[in-house]
Amino acid sequence: MSRESKMLIGILVVAVGGLVGMFVLANSGASNTPVGDKTKIIRDTSHKEGSGAVQVVEYGDYQCPACGVVYPNLKQLMKDYDGKVTFYFRNFPLTSLHPNANASANAAEAAANQNKFWEMHDKLYETQKDWSDLASNDADAKFAGYAKELGLDVDKFKKALADKQFQSVIDQDTADANAMGVNSTPTVYINGVKTSKNDYASLRDTVEAQLNKK
Repeated sequence: MSRESKMLIGILVVAVGGLVGMFVLANSGASNTPVGDKTKIIRDTSHKEGSGAVQVVEYGDYQCPACGVVYPNLKQLMKDYDGKVTFYFRNFPLTSLHPNANASANAAEAAANQNKFWEMHDKLYETQKDWSDLASNDADAKFAGYAKELGLDVDKFKKALADKQFQSVIDQDTADANAMGVNSTPTVYINGVKTSKNDYASLRDTVEAQLNKK
C-alpha cells in the first residue's frame, strides 16, 4: 500500500470517528448539568403550576414554532403527573427571529397581573399561527381580544401592553437565561438537567427516572 493511500485511510478513520461522536451526542437523552449559574434557573416570583417534587422549567418564546410543538407535551406531562411535577415557565423571547415575541410575553405578564397568566399562556400557544405573522399593532389588537375572551379588564390590559409595564419581568428572565447559558427555545430543565429531547416519551421517561430516585 502506498504512503498516500495510508494517509487517506487515516484521514477517513478520523472523520468517521468524529461523525459517530457527534451522532451519539445529538441523540443522548439529556445533556450534562447546565453550564452557567444554576441558581438562576427559577426565582421565587417565577410563574409555576403544580406542587410536585420534580421540577420542570421551560425557557420559552410564545412565537417560537418549536415551543408551540412542545407546549402540548408539557401540558400532557402536567396532567399525567399531577401532584408529582411542578412546572415553571420563564420568558426568553428571541426578538431577532420573532418580531412579536416580546409583545406576546408582555401580554402574558399583563394577564398575570390580573391573575390569568396560565390562561393567557395557553391561549398564546394554542393560537400561535393566528398572530405570529401579524404586524405589531394587529398583534396587540389580537392579544386584547384574547384578554376580553379571558374576562380581563381590557383597558387595563391594553395600557399595560402599550406601556410595557412588565418588561422588567421579561428582562429579568432573559438575564437569568443568559446566565444559565440558554441560547435557544424551548430550553427545558428537569431537576436542573437540560433535556435534549422534548417529545412526550422522552419527557415522561426523564420524569419517571427522577421519581424513581426518590
